[in-house]
Amino acid sequence: MDRRYGRPVWWVLCALWLAVIIGHSLMPAQISQAESRGLLARLASGLPFLTDHLLRKAAHFSEFGLLGLLLAQCLRAGFAQPALAALLCALADETVQLYVPGRSGQVRDILIDFAGAALAVGLTLLVRRIRTGNLRTG
Repeated sequence: MDRRYGRPVWWVLCALWLAVIIGHSLMPAQISQAESRGLLARLASGLPFLTDHLLRKAAHFSEFGLLGLLLAQCLRAGFAQPALAALLCALADETVQLYVPGRSGQVRDILIDFAGAALAVGLTLLVRRIRTGNLRTG
């Protein structure tokens, strides 16, 4: 098997995590808001600056961060392939939301999702280079 495309277990994990992300996007707005408000109520005492909006955006950033890590493991060729795959997933995620009651697709949300994935891909590649001793200095 070509090592540039990772092991099958990474593909399965990636597909499962993408299903979780899309599953969250398929939730109607009322259910999604109730879920985040419940979490916000639990976190409010320790993080008084946290708002519902900030919590939701941080959750998207984190979801796509994990997706970026998984994509970097699946597509081991460099930054471009996993980053492009993450961007396509973010576009698909926002498109799904266009058809869910009370939800909408936003360009800024695509950027937030992509930023989370791109950061994770970049960090994964950096750690991989450090581990293999391929980090150039100077």
